[in-house]
Amino acid sequence: MNPQAFPTPPEFNASCPRGEELVEMLDRGELRLLNQTCSFGSGKWDWRLGQVDEHRLWTVTLHYHQWMYELAKVAVQPSAVGSNAMRLWTESLTDWLESCDYDQPGTQPLAWNSYAIATRLGWSIRSWRLLSGASIQLDPSLENRWRDCLYRQATHLSRNIEWDLRANHLLRDAVGLAWAGRFFDTDRSRRWLETAQRIAVQQAKEQVLDDGSHFELSPFYHLEVMDDWLSLAILLPHAECRQVMCKTWKRSAEYAAWLCHPDGKVAQFNDGAAIDAAATLAHGKAIGEGTSITPCQGGRHFPDSGVAVWRGEPWTIFWDVGDVGPDCQPGHAQADTLNIECSFKGQRLFVDPGCYSYDNNENRRYDRATRSHNTVCVDGTDSSEVWHIFRVGRRARPSDVQIHFDDTGLTGTATHDGYRHLPGSPTHRRQIQMDRDQKILISDSITGTGEHEVEGGWLLDPRWTATAVADGWTLSSGEETLQLKISSQQTLQLAMQPSPYHPDYGVEIQTIRLSWQYSGSLPLHVRCEVSP
Repeated sequence: MNPQAFPTPPEFNASCPRGEELVEMLDRGELRLLNQTCSFGSGKWDWRLGQVDEHRLWTVTLHYHQWMYELAKVAVQPSAVGSNAMRLWTESLTDWLESCDYDQPGTQPLAWNSYAIATRLGWSIRSWRLLSGASIQLDPSLENRWRDCLYRQATHLSRNIEWDLRANHLLRDAVGLAWAGRFFDTDRSRRWLETAQRIAVQQAKEQVLDDGSHFELSPFYHLEVMDDWLSLAILLPHAECRQVMCKTWKRSAEYAAWLCHPDGKVAQFNDGAAIDAAATLAHGKAIGEGTSITPCQGGRHFPDSGVAVWRGEPWTIFWDVGDVGPDCQPGHAQADTLNIECSFKGQRLFVDPGCYSYDNNENRRYDRATRSHNTVCVDGTDSSEVWHIFRVGRRARPSDVQIHFDDTGLTGTATHDGYRHLPGSPTHRRQIQMDRDQKILISDSITGTGEHEVEGGWLLDPRWTATAVADGWTLSSGEETLQLKISSQQTLQLAMQPSPYHPDYGVEIQTIRLSWQYSGSLPLHVRCEVSP
């Protein structure tokens, strides 16, 4: 093996087991990706080709080959486990090359999906350089087939760049082309680098908003894209382009530092997992831009992403007062306008329902629905029209957003028009106020005319329990106790409902949703008070 010499970006978050655990799992014919263990076969591997309707995200992650890189890291170790890992690595790569090449049936939907190729190129080239650096000698036939396949993948990617999807997909395509452009040394590979640089600079202007947020408005994908800016800052050869990538990463890091709960995990607005931001921020050391998440205290309104943040004692609050996503690509949007997440004394309290998977099923519909979020739902209708897996039609538009901060915390109001199409043109307005007694007041007003079914509520972090009292609930977690009171001039029905919480892909934890329901004429005014 003779890889080109070039700097290597840091390794990013692994979605699979590592070390001996990975070897033992593959020996059993299983593989865990994204917190889900599936049968994978042994010797004759199950690559899940063809049209896949279940475990779609698991399947495309399988074809990223990050797990094969983790296997290669074990294979270079001089031990019995290392020898076994080398055998498994060789068998799996050989079978993938035979079963999953472009001309094999069923490889088009996911295995040769452009995003999968772009991601796989990075992990495959890492594997090549790792094995080469350890002087591992592959069978010459396998080595040539592997190298030829990598070249064909990069060629296919360069001809199928995801200009239609844009967003994080287009940026990842640039990263894949940059990896291949540095690895190979041909006229064509140099053109791949030129294309990667054009996309990178263009998308830095398009995808990062003036307040530093990523325009898909998902904190999770914000972190994903930060890793791509970092990779491009290291892989691209021209100094001016690298400087643009470094500045883009730095702006993104400052935003990410604000979007963290006290536990270090990001708010979960829109799609994605509530993952720890520390590792992503620490990777900035590779370009001299490491950022700490601890200094961010006080209040900040990010007007472009539409997020208001208060980070203090005892409350941390994130309030979504922005659009659901960019008009050109809202695929990772959820119908969560005016949604709130918060922590009390360092512990999550009100949580987002999360994102379990990207299958067209009940989990996906639950995660995206308005009634699953910490906001208000009218007539069982989503505030933005989300459908299928990544589709969004009619969209709620926030207005009259006013955010203020002082030494007591956050005060603000915001309105959205997501229900104006319903009979009587309902409009939802929310106010938040924090006072010196550490009390939070959240007032919801639904104006309009006619008879309507209205509901709102709060999804509790599973570490909290709730006990019903006359006007709400007593919330308890360890030594902490809070009072949640609901009041209105109209008659409300209060309920405690078992509900799922998806803090990470493939993870479902049962928790409680505390809700209020109203049936009658508008206007309606509901006041929620949370106090120690």
